[in-house]
Amino acid sequence: MAVFPVVLDANVIYGIVPADLLMTTAGRGLYRAHWTEQILDEARRNVIANNPHADPPTIGRRFDLMNRAMPAALIDPPATELVEAMTNNPKDRHVLAAAVSINAEVIVTDNLADFPIESCRPHGVEAHSLDQFVTDLVSLDSQQVWAAIVEMAERRQRPPKSPQQICEILERYTPTALQQLRGQNLA
Repeated sequence: MAVFPVVLDANVIYGIVPADLLMTTAGRGLYRAHWTEQILDEARRNVIANNPHADPPTIGRRFDLMNRAMPAALIDPPATELVEAMTNNPKDRHVLAAAVSINAEVIVTDNLADFPIESCRPHGVEAHSLDQFVTDLVSLDSQQVWAAIVEMAERRQRPPKSPQQICEILERYTPTALQQLRGQNLA
């Protein structure tokens, strides 16, 4: 199976459980996850800003661990000229430019409005929501997606979680994908 590159936007790595699913499915070879330091910085800033009791070093450690776990995921920032050539929402031009710079065909984002088709199509890129992307992964290899959820549950220690409890959390983010897994009697 060919492993295709995908750029993950800050909003899909913001939450711990969705980020874990994306990391684990990438680790199982379903696709190659990529991000830039700017994407990680945005996610880090938003987690800290939206959680007044969050400990910034702990939050920073989470994103550092992502880079350590998948060192090839961190890509160089795209050239300024490439970023400026993008026509999508200005605050997310760096994300589309990152996808173009590594020949990724997909950006996973829940800010689809920031990546209109007319801005992405000329570069051979599509923006998919987290739910759409995970649904595509389920269609590609539902057994591996389920194995990723089981692996996530096995790592949970404080507090322990079963695969079904992980699915209950993921259902908030990926309802269609979870429905498809349940339809195959996997979840």
